[in-house]
Amino acid sequence: MEAKKLQAMEMAFITKELNLTPDEAQKFWPVFNQYRNELRSIAKNQTANDQLEKQQKMLDVRKRYREDFSKCVDQQRANKVFGVEAEFRNLVRREFQKRESERANFERRR
Repeated sequence: MEAKKLQAMEMAFITKELNLTPDEAQKFWPVFNQYRNELRSIAKNQTANDQLEKQQKMLDVRKRYREDFSKCVDQQRANKVFGVEAEFRNLVRREFQKRESERANFERRR
């Protein structure tokens, strides 16, 4: 699936699940994108070989951004961001697995 399409789907999903107003969305998405970029940077960092160290750095980023998210939306929805994000990833993973399984079944029948 194309990255831009997946990103648009994620934005729509999170916006709906957090029930963001247009004004909230305008404040929220730049913060969320910055948060996502920091997580990617940690994940790609080749010098942090220790998996626990990497996870701790990611947790520290999440804690810091929970504060930033609460400046865009109320505290309850700021706490919900991470769960909604994980829910979307799980949806995508299940869809990918389903398509892979369908493709494998199709190949076997040929």
